Order: sequence, then structure tokens, then C-alpha cells
Amino acid sequence: MKRFWFVSTIILLFTQISLAQKQEVTFNAADGFTLKGTFYSAKPGPGVLLLHQCNADRQIYDTLATMLSTAGYNVLSFDFRGFGGSKAGEYTDFTTQRQKVMDKMSGDVDAALRFLTSQPIVNTRALGIVAGSCGVTQAVHAAQRHSDIRTLVLLSGGTDGEGEAYIKNSPRVPIFGAASEEDVDAAAAIKKAVGLSANRDSRVEMFKDAGHAASMFEKQPDLQADIVIWFRSNLPVGGYGLPPAIR
Repeated sequence: MKRFWFVSTIILLFTQISLAQKQEVTFNAADGFTLKGTFYSAKPGPGVLLLHQCNADRQIYDTLATMLSTAGYNVLSFDFRGFGGSKAGEYTDFTTQRQKVMDKMSGDVDAALRFLTSQPIVNTRALGIVAGSCGVTQAVHAAQRHSDIRTLVLLSGGTDGEGEAYIKNSPRVPIFGAASEEDVDAAAAIKKAVGLSANRDSRVEMFKDAGHAASMFEKQPDLQADIVIWFRSNLPVGGYGLPPAIR
């Protein structure tokens, strides 16, 4: 069944690609810092934010973002300050400015959400996040701050005590987690985080020798299709299956 869905998604990419548009964008964080991103627009419907891991930038999500957009989601990926196109001023090298960058991440996520929800075609009451590694805690805390985030996809990472408490006390937020078994700490962290969820649909998918966070897509391309399927099930694009409260 998974293979069927993966093939079907690839067919959609090539037969309906004209439905999705890709646009380079910029927006400002609360402190005025300019962040660079890519907005993949589809049609009026839910919004999905993609948070990259700290050994990559937003480009790692290009295929997934295109697939999600083709499936009917309006998707924003962006570079945290100090990464990719968001290097400027005192934020030019994450390896030497790690703590300074990490301290600004939550504000950057909020700025990205403001940009995403400012787009007229985005259903601001139906949002989801995909996050990898260092972005996992940021995703969980964002869901804690923003009740319109309805589901999370977490790759190869855990969260802190506050984030764990949020997951445990948020049974209405289904969580899909994935990691690779040889990535021992990340695998344990994702199992712990998702295991705290009381939502009956929450689940973990484990791989072998697949790598870390979104890098797993290279060795496990089906994972991207699984994520699209997850959103179609847990954040429907509209019509049948979309809870009245978030239409």
C-alpha cells in the first residue's frame, strides 16, 4: 500500500505540478533580522511550516515541499538565521555562534508562522509543522504557543521537559515521528517524545542505516510519501474529513 501511495504521489508531481507555485520570499523577525524562505503555494487550504535541522538548510525540504504543495498544502520552508540565505550581520556561522542562533530560533519560527498565516490562501486554523533534529523542540514549543497547529511531524530529535509536558497534555495533536536505529540518541528521543502522546493516531516509524532527520529522505524516499499521507489523514485539505472547527 505504501508503494502504491508513493507511486501515486510521484505521478501527481508530474501531472499536476502546474497547480503548485514556488516563490522565494523574505520576511522579518521581531528584531528586524531578515529571513529568507521559499513559499510553495497551492490553493486555499492548510498551511505547513518546515523547520530544517542544524546541519542543513531549507533546500533539504525542496522535494517534500513540492509534494505537499501538489497535494494541496501551502508550504513555507525558511532558513534559520546563520543558515543558507539567512546569513547576515552577526549571524553568519552557526558552528561558532550556536547558542546565539539557538536563542533566536523561537522568534524566527513565530515570524515564519506570521508570514505563512498572512497569505490569503492559507487556512490559519489548520496548520502543521515538519521539523528535524534541532528543530524538533522548536516545533513542539510552537505548537504550545499556537493552538492552530493541529499536527506535528518530528524527525530524529526529542524535546525538553516543557515540550514533553505539552505533548503529554495535548491528546488532540497527533504526532508522527521517524528516525533511524543507528542514530541511537535521536531514535531514543523520538520514541520517547511520541510515546508521551495520548492521541491514538500518533506513531513512530523506524528505519535502518537511513541517516539523520531529513537526510533520511535520500535513502528512504518513501518517507516523504508517508509524510504527505500523514497530512492528508490528519490535516485534510478540505471537504470530507475536515473537522468543522477548522474549516
